[in-house]
Amino acid sequence: MMNYSLTEGFLKNFATTVVLLSLFFFSFISTNPLSAQNTESNYPTFSPPVNYPLSLSGTFGELRRTGFHFGVDFRSQWTGEDDLILAIEDGYVSRISVSAGGYGNAVYINHPNGYTSVYAHLDRFSEDIEALVREQQYAQKSFEVNFYPARNRLPVERGQFIGTMGNTGFSFGPHLHFEIRKTDGQIPLNPLLFGMDVADRHAPVLKELGIHILDDRGNVLKRTTHGLQRGSGNQYRTSVPLYEIEGWQFGLSIKGHDRMTGTSNRNGIYYLALYVDDELYHEIQFDRLAYSERPYFRTHVAHDINVLDNKRHHLMYKHPGNKLQIYCDCPTFGIIQAFENEKRQIKIIAADFQENESTVEFEVQRATPPYNHPSPVYTHKFSPDRPKTVELSGIDIHFPANGFFKEERMNIREVSAPEGLEVYSNVLEIEERGTAFYNRPRVRFTKHSVPKSLKDKTYVGHINEDGEVSMISGNWEGDRFAARISSEGRYALFVDTIAPTIRPTRFQRDMRGISSMSFEIKDDINARMRNGGLTYRTYINGEWALFEFDLKSDTITHHFDRPLPPGTHQLKITVQDAVGNKTSLEREFLR
Repeated sequence: MMNYSLTEGFLKNFATTVVLLSLFFFSFISTNPLSAQNTESNYPTFSPPVNYPLSLSGTFGELRRTGFHFGVDFRSQWTGEDDLILAIEDGYVSRISVSAGGYGNAVYINHPNGYTSVYAHLDRFSEDIEALVREQQYAQKSFEVNFYPARNRLPVERGQFIGTMGNTGFSFGPHLHFEIRKTDGQIPLNPLLFGMDVADRHAPVLKELGIHILDDRGNVLKRTTHGLQRGSGNQYRTSVPLYEIEGWQFGLSIKGHDRMTGTSNRNGIYYLALYVDDELYHEIQFDRLAYSERPYFRTHVAHDINVLDNKRHHLMYKHPGNKLQIYCDCPTFGIIQAFENEKRQIKIIAADFQENESTVEFEVQRATPPYNHPSPVYTHKFSPDRPKTVELSGIDIHFPANGFFKEERMNIREVSAPEGLEVYSNVLEIEERGTAFYNRPRVRFTKHSVPKSLKDKTYVGHINEDGEVSMISGNWEGDRFAARISSEGRYALFVDTIAPTIRPTRFQRDMRGISSMSFEIKDDINARMRNGGLTYRTYINGEWALFEFDLKSDTITHHFDRPLPPGTHQLKITVQDAVGNKTSLEREFLR
């Protein structure tokens, strides 16, 4: 007969061993670094899209003011000659897009191995692509076109010329915005995974540390930022060796950039890792980003610091609502517990794609209570999974289900209009605290003073801190005007009765021997919509004429690439703004 106490002790020890082994195995799987998980070695090697040494002015996953950068930016060689853009592999042109903003002139090439390459901001296309673009523009009577050629229409070979580097679209200097996507789903991948050899001997630069004291629901009770100084080598140091944490749990954030050989551009960091007492707590690696994941940018960065201070901090902890697939599966989600009588060792590693590495190390310890955390002042509280409508005296605002990434508290009220602004409703104020919306709320102005004669000229305006107004599109729902907003701030109804302007910038009556003519088209209202809300129609001798639109300079340009008979010709330009105000200009010219 087996002794009971011995049997019980054996079972307890066996169970403990199993649990410990299970925890060890789970910890190993969960904290396995992304760099180790990323063992896929069968990425094909593509040839580069330019024929000179590669240099980047923008990296994949780089933090911009409004989102991630979904490709890499190749710099111009600045030799005074055209930078030729080349196909990286055999394939066919699957899409061509021409737009005043966005990617400007862009070519998409599908390759037989399941990838698509994207070449954006081109100055001009190759002759065969250009001919097809012109055909589509005249067929659609539109400068802006977006179309998908038949598979056999424009085959390309590796290294084939497809265009020249440019500055078209939303671009502020000549460069090539370049992407490689999985064709199935059009999911962007880091182009450096595909054998693009970029010289880089410089480790990332670390600029600022953020400490975020969190309550038990992950809400920030207090946030502080601290400058970082470079020490020996690529080691960075904090202003103090030990930070006292005024709470039981906290998260960190880091601001920095990467420099590359031969350029002063401040590019994005490829890899970040957080270790607490030598245990991996959080890890970020920019190898893939889906366009469908764009809203989660607002949970990856410290959104309030981004919006209010114009600084990009990578959060080194993860909100439950963050669905990005760039993190390790770490069980702590990067949230750190602080203890009163125990120092914790913190280490943050930042690395670029070439594995140049910088680090910062410091200690933390929980401060002795009590803590002076100001109680949050708010009028409304929101759950991320439940809809809610806030009703004010003349305005209601509806927040849909999944309107937020996490629980939020907000101050929402009606306030007086800034002096000098003529408004036609009460002013809605959502106090600016850097709250991130996931799905945009809908604002409805239920009381207003808009005359019937001006209803078609009505818009919702966002009023910035300087009292400047920008237009947001909306619509009438009976006698109520509704619009969706994407950020906190002040909003009211306005009326626009002022037509756009047309000003000749390169035009004279005698256009003989001149290759192009240009006009500036502008509106008095800054509209938060495509092409500033402006549309235009252009005709020569009563027939539609192609005028290219450069949104950066508000300029439309006609190139005399189609012959006109000698003599006098009639030009007509009509420009319309977002609420239907129109201006026309008619001129005669000689060819």
